[in-house]
Amino acid sequence: MALLYAISGVLPYANAFLLGLLVNELTSGVQNGSYDNLWGILILYAFVSTLPSLFGNLQMYANRQRMLTLQMETEIDLLKHRERIDIAKYEEPEFQDLIQRTFRNGPNPLYQLSNSQFDLIRASVGFFAGVFLAINFSFWVFLVVIATAIPAFITDVKYAGRSWSIWAKDSPDQRRLAGLRYFFLNRNYLVETKLLQSGEKLLAWIRNIFSDFSGKQRRLEKSRVWHTSLADIVAFVGFAFGLFLIVREVVDGEATVGTLVYMMGTLSTVRFSIGNLLEIISGQHENSLIVQDIKTFINTKPVIIQPKEPKSLNLVSAPEIVFENVSFRYPNSDKWILRKLSLTLKPGQKIGLVGNNGAGKTTFVKLICRIYDPSEGRILINGVDLRDVSIDEWWSYLGVMFQDYAVYDFKAKEAIAIGRPDSSLDPDRIKSAAETSQAETFINEWKDKYEQQIGVEFGGIEPSRGQKQKLSIAKTVYRNAFFMILDEPTASVDAESEAKIFDSLENLSKDTSALLISHDFSTISACDEICVLEEGKLIESGAHKELMKLKGKYAELYNLQAERFRKR
Repeated sequence: MALLYAISGVLPYANAFLLGLLVNELTSGVQNGSYDNLWGILILYAFVSTLPSLFGNLQMYANRQRMLTLQMETEIDLLKHRERIDIAKYEEPEFQDLIQRTFRNGPNPLYQLSNSQFDLIRASVGFFAGVFLAINFSFWVFLVVIATAIPAFITDVKYAGRSWSIWAKDSPDQRRLAGLRYFFLNRNYLVETKLLQSGEKLLAWIRNIFSDFSGKQRRLEKSRVWHTSLADIVAFVGFAFGLFLIVREVVDGEATVGTLVYMMGTLSTVRFSIGNLLEIISGQHENSLIVQDIKTFINTKPVIIQPKEPKSLNLVSAPEIVFENVSFRYPNSDKWILRKLSLTLKPGQKIGLVGNNGAGKTTFVKLICRIYDPSEGRILINGVDLRDVSIDEWWSYLGVMFQDYAVYDFKAKEAIAIGRPDSSLDPDRIKSAAETSQAETFINEWKDKYEQQIGVEFGGIEPSRGQKQKLSIAKTVYRNAFFMILDEPTASVDAESEAKIFDSLENLSKDTSALLISHDFSTISACDEICVLEEGKLIESGAHKELMKLKGKYAELYNLQAERFRKR
């Protein structure tokens, strides 16, 4: 491609030279009555005139071949980096701003910057070839054309930077815009938008954001058009003066008409090459500012530092997890979410975690998953500091289901087997996991059973919310983890299924520990150990009967819920 583009940069000069020869030969033939060399020059001129089209076809073919690979590899690479970056990083507003700037146009700026490298080769070759030819003819013509083209370049670079800065500064508003769009693009959100009749309000909000942004952009474009027009007038004056110098030499008899045609073609090509070269450099400047964000994203430093020489746990059953005087607060915050927390989660236990909203339950789970490290204290896994363990190894032992679980529009068996993607699909384990989660009941009612495609967008069926939750539980059970974390796992499940699910979870192998977070005390009460959090502190722990005898916070919350059910 580089060779093709380099030759393309020289072809206009060859074309102008042959046209000049053709004109001189015609002029000479009219005077002398001899056209011996005319037809050869004419054929050569016609051939050279067709080369740009032929080379353009070859360039298009080569570029398409390159882009097929580039697009695939770039897309996969960027997705890989998104998956690699710490979960904690995604909770930082500044990082969300960076993502908004980085991906507002997708990977297109990368492609444009890549493609412009070849355009730069063509323009550079054309420019330097023109410089050589123009200087040999007239140094002053060359100097005038170059000097008068520079203001346009400065203007383009100046306004490219300003345009990027508008996007960079307004990233929070752009994130808000993306969030508002989601109410119209996501099917479930759109249903609620229609039923709440909130569409007009949301659209008005979107319009305000667009208006604010477009107002800034319009003011910038208004200023840009004045300055670029002025720069173009300067370039035009320089080009016109160069033509004047060339024509004057012909008028004075110092050059032939063919030379005039050749130099006019050369000067036009030089002018175009200069403008094109400066425009490409200006465009690269703007794209490089965007690509710099992509580079910043790719080079984002991890929040969680992996140990250089990790200690291997080599677990074959549930571990003992010890919180040793653990405190935590989020970065750039003075508020303690957890404070001086000390407790032991014994192997094989079924642990219940309760507390009001904001008590620190979610943060407790994030620390176990090592999404964050403690601000103070440490977490020990079989006596080993969790910070000394490879994250990949530790995650391989965990099975986690958050309230905001992912729904996989795969075949039913694949939606369950994704729980352990590093091993081949096991039909018996899939069935067992579906039985535990009570998903087998409705799967067997489906036409294609475990082969049933999920998701109406893919020609499948749309499970109910409760069915989706059961599939998510099955996915977590299929993982066969040594430590399971279930955050409100049955919030959308019917009472009968809920009872059966928890009966199954209670009978899990002693090789598996389970941490259950729920506001339903009828399920929590069956746990071996119940931990009560309040304002980030562990205020009570023990079995249900022990905590009821204690008549503390747990007993108060349990009795309140029981009283509410009795009133019903």
